[in-house]
Amino acid sequence: MGVGGIVGGGIFAVLGVAARLSGNAAFLTYLLAGTVALLSGHSYYRMTAATHEEGGSFTFLEHYLSNKNIAGVVGWVLLVGYIGTMAMYAYAFGSFAAGLFGFTAESTVRKLLSSSIIAVFIGVNMLGADETGTSEDLLVYIKVLILSVFGAAGIWAILTRSGLTLFEQGVFNHGVLPPIMAIGAIFVSFEGFQLLTYEYRDMENGLETLKKAILISIILSTALYVLIAALTTSLATPTQIITHKETILAFVASKVFASSFASSVMAALIYLAALFSTASAINATLFGTARFSHKMASDNELPNVFSFRNKKGVPSYSLLIIGSLTVLFSFLGSLEEITTFASVTFIVVFSAVNYIALKEAENQRNKLVASLGIIGTVGSFLLLVNHLYVDKPQVLVFIAVLFSALGILETLYFEREGIEKDLEELEDGIGLG
Repeated sequence: MGVGGIVGGGIFAVLGVAARLSGNAAFLTYLLAGTVALLSGHSYYRMTAATHEEGGSFTFLEHYLSNKNIAGVVGWVLLVGYIGTMAMYAYAFGSFAAGLFGFTAESTVRKLLSSSIIAVFIGVNMLGADETGTSEDLLVYIKVLILSVFGAAGIWAILTRSGLTLFEQGVFNHGVLPPIMAIGAIFVSFEGFQLLTYEYRDMENGLETLKKAILISIILSTALYVLIAALTTSLATPTQIITHKETILAFVASKVFASSFASSVMAALIYLAALFSTASAINATLFGTARFSHKMASDNELPNVFSFRNKKGVPSYSLLIIGSLTVLFSFLGSLEEITTFASVTFIVVFSAVNYIALKEAENQRNKLVASLGIIGTVGSFLLLVNHLYVDKPQVLVFIAVLFSALGILETLYFEREGIEKDLEELEDGIGLG
C-alpha cells in the first residue's frame, strides 16, 4: 500500500518538472525530497503510536490543539488534496491507455478510461481490506519489477555501450541550487505513505508493521525515483522530457537497447508499468481516503453518511462519494492547479505533524529527527511558493482561494448547529416560527 500510494503518476508526470528545474541533478531532488518524507514518516509513526488512533494528521491535531476547528479545516483540505491526487492518477491512467489505441488525452475515450479505472477499484475496495491488499500486491510487484529492470538495463547500457554517457554535461549542469529549489515542486510524489496511518489496525502486528511499512516504502520508492531520474536525464534532454511528458520513459527505452525489437518490447513494458503504477496509486489512495473520511465523520467533522460501514467493515458510502468526486475532477483536464494544491497541502500538513512530534519528543534523537523534518518541510513549502510566484502566479492565487473557501465551508459546517439555532430564534422573533 505504501509503495503503491507513493509511486504513482508522479514518476511519469512530475519527472519533467524536476528535469526542467534541476537538469541532470533531478535525481538529487528526489533524494532530498525522499529524505524529508522519511523524516516526516518517522514523526507520523511516533504520533500514531502515541495516540493509538487511526486518522493520521487529523487525529494528531485533534489531540494536541485546543482548537478543534483547525483539525477540521486540515481534514477537509486533505480530503480535497487526496481526491485531486487520485484524479491526477486517473487522468494519467486514461492518457496512457488511450495513447495505446491512438487517442489523445483530451479525447472522450481518455475520460471514459479514467472513469472506468476508478469504478473498478471502487468495486475492489467494496470487497474488503484483504482483497484490496491482494490486488495492490500484484500491481506493485509488477510495476516495481518492470521499473527496476528498466533502470538496471539503462545503467548497464550507459556503462557498456559507446555513445551513451551518464550525466554527459555533468551533474550540476543547471547549477548547485536548482536541485534544492525544485524539492517543493515534486513533493506530491511522496505523499502516499501517510495513507498507511488511516487503517493500521487492519495490519497484522499493527504498529510494528506500520513502522516497517513507512520506512521500507519511502526508501524503496526513493531509490526507484533516483534510479529512473538519473537514467532519464542522462539519455534525454530537458526539452525532450518536457515534450514527451508521460511517455518519456518509453522514449528513453528506445535509446537503451540497440535492437529495435528489444526497444519495442521495453517500451511496451514501460507503458504497462505506467498503467500499473497509476492503477495501484488509485487503489491505495482510495482505500486510505475512504477510511480517513470515515474517521472524520466519526468525529462529527463530515456528514454521518461517511461514517457508515457495511458488513465487511468497508466504508462503502465514503468510497462511492469520494470515487464519484474523483471521476468529476478527472474530467476537468490536466489538473495542474488541484495537484499543486495537493502538493502544498501535504507539505504544510507534514510540517504540522513534525512540529507536534517535536513538542512531544521524549529524547534528543526524536527531537533531532522532528527538527530536521520541520526544516525540510518548511523549506520545501517556501521553495514551492517561490516557484509558483515566479512561474505560475495564477496557480498560487487559485490555491489561496481554495484554501480560504474550504476554511469557510468547514467553519460553517462546524458551527451549523449554532447557526440553525440562531435562525430559529430569528424566525420566532419576527413571527415566522
